Amino acid sequence: MHGADYGFWMRSQEFQIQEGDCGDYWGVAGGSFEITARKQNEEYVYEPTGELFLFSEANEEVGRRCIKMPDAEKPTGQWNSIELYVLGDTAVHIVNGVTNMILYNSSQLESGSLEPLARGKIQLQSEGAEVFYRNILIEPIKNIPAAILR
Repeated sequence: MHGADYGFWMRSQEFQIQEGDCGDYWGVAGGSFEITARKQNEEYVYEPTGELFLFSEANEEVGRRCIKMPDAEKPTGQWNSIELYVLGDTAVHIVNGVTNMILYNSSQLESGSLEPLARGKIQLQSEGAEVFYRNILIEPIKNIPAAILR
C-alpha cells in the first residue's frame, strides 16, 4: 500500500542505495528480516559470524536498520554497481562486487505478528533526491550461488 510508512513509502525490504548508506537494510512499514550483526555504539552492523537479530519496527530495541559491512560504496560522482539476489525468504546485498549483507527469514508485520514474506513488487528507491539508474537487469534464479553465501 502506497503511503504506508510516514505517508510516503510502500511496505518493503529496502536495499538502501542512497549516498553514504549504499548496502544498508531498512525495513519499511513492517518489512522485517533476520540478520547476523554486532552492536556498535547505538547501531547494529552486519557481521557474518555475529548474533542473529530481528530487524523490524516490531523490535524496538534493535530497530529496522542494519548497516552494511564492509563498505564498498564508491566516492560521490562515481557509478556503483548493485546486485541483489532474492530467493524465497533469503536476500543478499552486493555493492561493487562485494557481498556486504545476507538477510534471512523475510517477513512482514501484520496485526502485531510476523508473517512470512517470500514475494512482492520490485521498487527502485529515490529517497526524495536526484538519482540515476542504468543497465538494469532482472532475471529469475533457481539458487543463490554458494560462493556468495559464504
